[in-house]
Amino acid sequence: MDIADPEVEQQPRTDSPVFVGSDRYRIQSTLGAGGMGIVYLAEDLKLHRQVAIKKLKDNTASQNARDRIQQEARLLAQLNHPNIVALHDVLEDQGDIALVMEYIEGTTLRPWMRERSPSLQQKLSLLMQICQGLSEAHNLGIIHRDLKSDNILIAENAKGEPVAKITDFGIAKSQQLDEKTLTAENQLAGTITAMSPEQILGKPLDARSDLFSFGTIAFELLCGSRPFEKHEAGALAMANRITNEAHTPPQEAWPDIPEPLAILLDKLLAKDPAQRPQNALVVYQGFALLHKQGLESESEDFTATMTDLFTHHKIKNRRRWQRVVAGMAVTLIVSAGGYWGWKEFTRLEPQYIAVMPVEINGEIRGEENAKALTRTMVRQALMNSVSQLKASALVSFTPKEGQDFEAQLQKLKDKGVTDALYAKLVCAQVRCEIELQRLAPINSQIKKKENFTFLTDKLQEAHYRTSNSTALLFPSTYQKEKLELTVMSDRDYSLYLDILSRMEAKKLNQTDLAKLISMSSRYPQNIYIYNGLSNVAARLFILDGNSTHLEIALDALNQGEKLGVEIKTLNSLKLFIYGLGGYSKQFQNLIAKVDNTDFPVAEILSERARNSYRNGKYESALDFAKQASALNPSADNLYLIALSNAISGNYHLAHAALKKLIDKYPDHWSSYSALANIEMEIGDLDSAEKTITSIPEELRGWRTKSNLGVIYFLQKKYSKALESYSKVLELVPTNIPTIGNLAETYLMLDNNDKAQENFNQLLTITQGRDDLESRLYQAIALAYLGKASDSISLIHTLVRESPDDVDVNYNAAQIYALAGEWSSANHYMEQLLKQGMGPEWFSLPAFQKLCAQPQVSIKVKSSICD
Repeated sequence: MDIADPEVEQQPRTDSPVFVGSDRYRIQSTLGAGGMGIVYLAEDLKLHRQVAIKKLKDNTASQNARDRIQQEARLLAQLNHPNIVALHDVLEDQGDIALVMEYIEGTTLRPWMRERSPSLQQKLSLLMQICQGLSEAHNLGIIHRDLKSDNILIAENAKGEPVAKITDFGIAKSQQLDEKTLTAENQLAGTITAMSPEQILGKPLDARSDLFSFGTIAFELLCGSRPFEKHEAGALAMANRITNEAHTPPQEAWPDIPEPLAILLDKLLAKDPAQRPQNALVVYQGFALLHKQGLESESEDFTATMTDLFTHHKIKNRRRWQRVVAGMAVTLIVSAGGYWGWKEFTRLEPQYIAVMPVEINGEIRGEENAKALTRTMVRQALMNSVSQLKASALVSFTPKEGQDFEAQLQKLKDKGVTDALYAKLVCAQVRCEIELQRLAPINSQIKKKENFTFLTDKLQEAHYRTSNSTALLFPSTYQKEKLELTVMSDRDYSLYLDILSRMEAKKLNQTDLAKLISMSSRYPQNIYIYNGLSNVAARLFILDGNSTHLEIALDALNQGEKLGVEIKTLNSLKLFIYGLGGYSKQFQNLIAKVDNTDFPVAEILSERARNSYRNGKYESALDFAKQASALNPSADNLYLIALSNAISGNYHLAHAALKKLIDKYPDHWSSYSALANIEMEIGDLDSAEKTITSIPEELRGWRTKSNLGVIYFLQKKYSKALESYSKVLELVPTNIPTIGNLAETYLMLDNNDKAQENFNQLLTITQGRDDLESRLYQAIALAYLGKASDSISLIHTLVRESPDDVDVNYNAAQIYALAGEWSSANHYMEQLLKQGMGPEWFSLPAFQKLCAQPQVSIKVKSSICD
């Protein structure tokens, strides 16, 4: 087996005048030579331009070699792309053939890498260009078969930017041509280090073989070394390594490699073609997304920015309004069963599916709420059907009251929804004719529909049939297995539907979760119940902040796992619950398990954004949110971007984005809460109050009520502030920030006894806790309880750990003011005012004491003193 040398050494230049097949071209020098061919630099005397002429060496001009160069000519004639070296002419002379090609003034990729220190931006740009050239070839059915660094030429455009050009299609193969081999018997054409495992093994090839070769190029360009280092025992040993041994992990070659790049390299270098991306366009889109995010980053060091995306940061810029974070969850209470299927991002185009309101005409005999229960059954069945589809995610949708059908579809189109599910029922007493439709919001067309009849006293059977029939509206490539009926008693099923119906109407009570937990013990294999209890627990948690609801739901899910319920289903529900509560460690462990499984990429990115936000990693949260929005520009993902911008201090961007979101989605209440907190932070208190009171009273969770109390406090409406805080403490009696706010309000009312009582309560609650919030309020409580030394020692530690955290600096200023250390207090206050904190925040007596101190700067006095 004759294997070509992967390192072709360039021949010395020669200026001897040589003619090849035509007097139009004059040879100027030799550019390079390989085992059979030689490439000359020549002048096109007719068009006055330089060209490259490739011809066979005289001593190797066999028929096989001639076949190869003729094959290359045929293939190049089909290709016209800026990232592929162009063919200008074909010369023939007494049976010999030469190709006249575009001359690229530059070098090949490997020496270019050695001689330059390209940024990650430039590297990604080159890889994107190679992908585009490959995509053009593959679309024409052409497989290169010898893609390597030496066959990538690098030139510069008019702007001085590097441009990649694919060359040497000498052993390329057209899938439209016969399977005639262009190599001699027992020869393996190509360079061993650039070959895919299937090419080495002589198996049939498709475009994914080139993607493996491209993976070796990308690995070397990004990581600085090859994924398969040369084997000392020779080519056969190298071939064995490529086919049977794992490539060097990207993280080993480049420890700081951003996670998405490492994942993409691993996919490209998979042994099995089925595990690689399906085409070059998909790979291009992956690199393009990373390239775009880097270009939009404020960091000058792109590499650091991308690495920062997946590394831990110190908590900073948490802001007092961080308590809005749980409001993020309000918009997430869609069926958690929608967090499903996407085998790999390269397999199927993602589907983002929304369920439209169910239309029922006619009357249904039975209980007073028979029609409402039937509507809930159909709606739940439509949502459950998404769990039976690959590459699909459920998108939350509740239309505005009075909105007509076409306006609803337009809203779904705006949300990035690809498919809408609609059910229309015509019922007469105990029979209902149902028509299921799969609609395309982009053009309002019906893609497919299905009809059947069901009996209203057999709703459970109808539930499963509706779910399975809806899944059949989608192509078979997206369909998973049918759901099997798990029968509940009629009484339990009616209760189940009633609870879900009240959840959608936001009328849950505290006993509903217990009822569903009880059902899960009676029907442990009924996945619908696990979906329902997860959603109910989440809704109750948002309303009262009691994490016990989440713990109860997690216990039920863990019990289901022990009883053999499908693990993928349970993991999706656990991920949903972990994302709501303080389960950072559990979330990270689970996300690592599901990252490469059946979860939609956009949903994983959204969950990562929320988790990063809750843990103070705001830059990561912003980057994850941008990636999620690029895949699915839903209201929730756009909200995540705005929220991350706001908490990082980019108020202008966040304010504009939230206003736009509210105009587009007037019922997106989380946006109102976030907007109110920005307005509060910049001192526009009247607007903040108006915005937050626009949220219906029944939809305000305890955090929203607490933030309204802060607005009243800053407006000096202390009685209203006390009223708001008291309502919060009725729901969450030991909420640390609210108790602290309550104490500060009593200070403003000169009720020092009540304030001291609250500070003592804070000290008790925070004792022994090591999270940032607890230690922060412990420090302020110590200061007000006369333990200045302990307080200063603790706040000094917190400032050292989180020097950019606004809450830490604010409490440091207050603590130093209480201790009479005016210079230190002045330092932190100047810093906060410079960052844009409004003077309203410094109305507490401790701050006002600075007005009489000579050490305090004019800037501070002019800002906070009357």
